[in-house]
Amino acid sequence: MEAQYEKIIVLIIVITASAMTWKMVKDFYSTKFHKIFAHLIAVITGSFMLLSSMILFVPKNYQRGAGPEVELTFVGVLTVIVMLAVLYLFFKYIPNNKK
Repeated sequence: MEAQYEKIIVLIIVITASAMTWKMVKDFYSTKFHKIFAHLIAVITGSFMLLSSMILFVPKNYQRGAGPEVELTFVGVLTVIVMLAVLYLFFKYIPNNKK
C-alpha cells in the first residue's frame, strides 16, 4: 500500500478513536459534574488517546526523512480497538449494568 494511503487510514483510525473516547467520557461525566468540567475532562482524555494511538503507528526505527512516517500494522489497529473496548466497558456498560 502506498505511503499516502497508509497516512490517511491511520489518521482516520486515530481521529475516530479520539472522538469516540471524547464522547464516552463526556457522556459519563456530564451526569456527575457540571458540563464544562465534563467537557474539559473529555478533551484531555481524548487528547491522550490521540497521542497514544498515534504513537502506536510510528515505525520502530523511525528517522526523519529516511522512511515512512507511519506504519499501518495489524497489532496497532488491534490495540486501538482493545483500548476503545476497555473504555466502553468502563464508561458505558458497567455503569448501565448497575441500574
